Amino acid sequence: MPHQRTMPGAIVLGSDFKALGIVRSLGRRGIPCIVIDNHPRSAWFSRYVVRRLRWHGPMEGQAFLSFLLSAGKKLHLEGWLLIPAQDEVVELVAHNTTQLANIYQLVTQAWDVIQWALDKRLTYQMAQEVGVAYPRTWYPANEDELATLGISFPAIIKPAISTHLQYATRLKALPAQTLEELRIQYRFAATILCQAEIMVQEVIPGSGATQFSVAAYCKEGESILSMTARRTRQYPIDYGLGSSFVEAIEIPALFAPAEQLLRFMRVTGMVEVEFKHDLRDNQYKLLDINVRPWGWHTLCIACGLDFPAIHYRDMQGYAPVPIKPHYDHHWIRCLTDVPAGWQEIRAGITSPRAYLRSLLGKTVFSVFAWSDPLPALGDGVIALSRVMQGVLHKRGGR
Repeated sequence: MPHQRTMPGAIVLGSDFKALGIVRSLGRRGIPCIVIDNHPRSAWFSRYVVRRLRWHGPMEGQAFLSFLLSAGKKLHLEGWLLIPAQDEVVELVAHNTTQLANIYQLVTQAWDVIQWALDKRLTYQMAQEVGVAYPRTWYPANEDELATLGISFPAIIKPAISTHLQYATRLKALPAQTLEELRIQYRFAATILCQAEIMVQEVIPGSGATQFSVAAYCKEGESILSMTARRTRQYPIDYGLGSSFVEAIEIPALFAPAEQLLRFMRVTGMVEVEFKHDLRDNQYKLLDINVRPWGWHTLCIACGLDFPAIHYRDMQGYAPVPIKPHYDHHWIRCLTDVPAGWQEIRAGITSPRAYLRSLLGKTVFSVFAWSDPLPALGDGVIALSRVMQGVLHKRGGR
């Protein structure tokens, strides 16, 4: 980057390991990074963070928006990039681009683009319109309709807006093996979600070895740089909150359907498109789309595609250059992959030897780095405190 101009910093909204990957990518290039979060996590402790702003409350709604607008003016952050690392903040920014763009450079587009990824009802509508396969999905208007829709089992209840269930229950989906179980899960979901957000979806058989992603950097819907990966393990293993072990594997058949979706959205920036390979009909079926840095985006960096830096440079007028990724690394989040591996061993999906063998080779850690060691220590302390809180909560409930 040329030295004759001052390059703006970046404000990262969130401080988990996704955010850590962003601040390391930019910080190593001398770009100052500020982190804002309501629950300090690994990125909070990074040597590349020049300032930490603690927010007390949900990172959504008018109060948080006012905080962002006020902080930008008070701290003279005009022209800095605003980078959400969590879905609810992506939604907040997308709904308020006009106000926020008066202060910040936004990596997030307006809601008319972002809605196609964050609202699963629209995601699957888009897939149907462009001819991309996706799991059979039903949209019951009420509990009584569950018996009339011809739902096949096993099935899951899946929220249209994923964070609404995830933050309330620490679950992404509610499984059901029978109609009666589905009724019970529906009633539970209705205490958390509005009925219009409750979807029922078929379960595609297969372990994490059948789950894949396309990671891309896009301009107005055109995929400029991309690679594929297999999300081999997740935790919990059935309907994981996130991937725990991801391998860089080239799957050429995934690029075309992903590009169809991205072109429909006309999205710009970092995007992950998630698929699952349905062995019953040999189709890759769309699961989700993430329009923010995804959990394993640092694997892409190791493979030659440093998406946060690419996006930053592009916003400063430096167009991306062609890069061919190399598929020779895997990514691991140790805190969740060890229990995921144990669950797979107990379920007969893998063996202890096979699990250990999967860890061989070039490894990218979600948090640990010798050059920036404090986030790993902070991550461990936070994980331990959560375990202790859970133990105390259980004891208090007796």
